[in-house]
Amino acid sequence: MKKIYLLLILLFPIIVKADHIYNVDMDINILQDGTAQIEEVWDVKADSGSEWYKQIFNIDNSEVYNYQVYMDNIPLIEKEWNVDESLEQKKGYYGINNTSDGIELCFGKSDYNRHTFKLAYSISNYIFNTNDSQVLYWTLLPKTTQDSFKVVVHSYYDFPNDMEVYGFGYHGSVYTNNGKILMKSNSELSNDYVVLLARFPLNTFTTTNKKEKYKTFSDVLKKAKFDTKKDNIFTIIMVICWTIVFFVPIRILIFNGYGYKNNKKINHKEIPMFRDIPCNKDIYYANALLSMNDFNYHSTNIFGAIILKWVRNNKISFIKGDTNKNNTLDLRYSPTFDHQMEKELFNMLYDASKDGILESRELEKWCTRNSTKFVQLFEKNKKDTIDILRQEGHVHKRENRKECRRKNVMDEALYEESTKLYGLKKYLEEFSRMDTKEVMEVKLWDEYLMFAYLFGIADKVAKQLQNLYPDLTNQGFDYDNVVFVSSLSSSSASAASPSGGGGSSGGGGSMGGR
Repeated sequence: MKKIYLLLILLFPIIVKADHIYNVDMDINILQDGTAQIEEVWDVKADSGSEWYKQIFNIDNSEVYNYQVYMDNIPLIEKEWNVDESLEQKKGYYGINNTSDGIELCFGKSDYNRHTFKLAYSISNYIFNTNDSQVLYWTLLPKTTQDSFKVVVHSYYDFPNDMEVYGFGYHGSVYTNNGKILMKSNSELSNDYVVLLARFPLNTFTTTNKKEKYKTFSDVLKKAKFDTKKDNIFTIIMVICWTIVFFVPIRILIFNGYGYKNNKKINHKEIPMFRDIPCNKDIYYANALLSMNDFNYHSTNIFGAIILKWVRNNKISFIKGDTNKNNTLDLRYSPTFDHQMEKELFNMLYDASKDGILESRELEKWCTRNSTKFVQLFEKNKKDTIDILRQEGHVHKRENRKECRRKNVMDEALYEESTKLYGLKKYLEEFSRMDTKEVMEVKLWDEYLMFAYLFGIADKVAKQLQNLYPDLTNQGFDYDNVVFVSSLSSSSASAASPSGGGGSSGGGGSMGGR
């Protein structure tokens, strides 16, 4: 038993690919009027995606301006930012993405090599007044995973060594020395954040900026300590919950999972491509088979397929925005559902939207607050589908280990459907790489895309459909909508996963690559 758990733990660094932030150094110069001039140096290596970004939220009366980016000391070019553009389109450029919560400082990855980026920008009203003090309370690094960081804060005068300074959200130090505030990490940050709180005498800076919720410095300090305590408790609870939700299913999959009689295996390499849509075109049946066969199953992949199904059946519709990211879903059709899970999911989406017009950010926020509810809905649906297969005699408990190493045995019918399902996955993956037209039932594009969502490759398949069959737009196909649904699905799934907190100081959000 211990050996198997050790194997699982060792496998994760091999399986999971991710961008790597080696180090971030920050230099913050506070002018006499309370404005901050900031430079950040990022030592990073990309693994996937098209951009790096840093979110700056909850900035109240402040404004970010004079934003510039350099890659390996070469200035990048500013442009209007579209997060949905490709790596090649973002290469050599940077920009600001405005969101409902604040802004995102974005810049293109250019390639997947290691680079040094320098960000330079200014923030007005960096300092605010209370009745007894002037205060710097800012999230310098929002939620992030990286090896190390250093921060130097200086101003027009030397900070005294006995001034009050506090650091929250990380393992490291904060102190004043030689007139500067110094912060650094003692260990790597793993979904951590870096908040600085500093107290200055009244009239140190000429700013008149205020935050009405803080009357005294003590109010700010209490809030910072409360947020940190709350985040620590939340993190502990989420680690426990997700250990149960995540690792227990893995154990069940290994010991109590699903296999075939006489330990028959599906040879992925020998399975031919399959162009027809299997499983009676039932996305729930197909989703259950993906899970039982461990075909790179992700519980929330089916979300995109359901949205496309609803659009196809005129239960909801897309509303075009000026960019893909600003597209919305119109939920105001008062649809009815025969499928209980779909009814519950629709109610969740409507609750997130508040007014029946669902934005991506609204669902992301809702999932952050209702993470367990969101994920368990999909897991319960999968379990219910498997229970039906069991009732129909397609799954039974093994008699002994000779019959099957797994405790649940799938019959020959499920073997045939699973083989076809993997063959369709192969075909869609190959289709997304083809340079010329291939025989395809293009009238079934929406059904193909529903299954592509299950496989996690909808964007790639849709892009190829757009390239090879431009006339599909006359049949209702819209690549931008496919990208929007993928973004909606990934952002909600990400928000529903466990994460650390960031406090409610100026800043907040997260940073990294995407």
